Amino acid sequence: MARPKVPLISKRRTLQAALDIIDADGLEALSVRRLASELNVNAASLYHHFQNKDEILTKAAALALEDVRTPSSPNGDWLEWMTANGNELRRALTRHPDLIPIMLKRETLGIGLAELESTAALLETEGVPVAAIAPLLEFGEVLAIVCALSEKERGTPKQLPAERYPSLRKAALKRSTAIEQVYSSAYRAGAEAIIEDVRASAGVPQSGGRPRAPRRGAGTRADRD
Repeated sequence: MARPKVPLISKRRTLQAALDIIDADGLEALSVRRLASELNVNAASLYHHFQNKDEILTKAAALALEDVRTPSSPNGDWLEWMTANGNELRRALTRHPDLIPIMLKRETLGIGLAELESTAALLETEGVPVAAIAPLLEFGEVLAIVCALSEKERGTPKQLPAERYPSLRKAALKRSTAIEQVYSSAYRAGAEAIIEDVRASAGVPQSGGRPRAPRRGAGTRADRD
């Protein structure tokens, strides 16, 4: 199909409209025809920016994850900004839960690979053992997906019938920990375990504390604690 010489719509607007369709009606609802209708353009106009529907879907997912960025000048130790990044991913997937199946194939589809590369490079610079980097990245993503699914599926405590589930309702009403804190605590504990496993496999004595990342000219927050 020939592409129009002059773009009638912006690429970002198109991807945002695609996200809106997915959020409202699910992945299966997205089609080039439906998207063109939402944008009030001819379907052929979309081919100025995109090869096909799959490219639209992949780039819409990338747009949803645009706030999950590798810090250029990280503040604090690597565990702090990795935890913050994971919570950004969790929030993105909570806003767009129908993109979770796409996230499970992100490496195959090439979504966010540049950010993953820069994160891996920064972790190595920060002193994280190379053998631990892939598990740390994978664990953060899996945990973000699980937490996002939990937020999507969990109803309000008031929806639990008190007569049938009194203890569960009481626990839900009195919960003291927000999902962000759950993610942060779980990621930190998991990261420690991954680091210690890598050290043990390499025959390095366990530190007995949080994983440490040496920084230029000063100790990390973990070193100061």
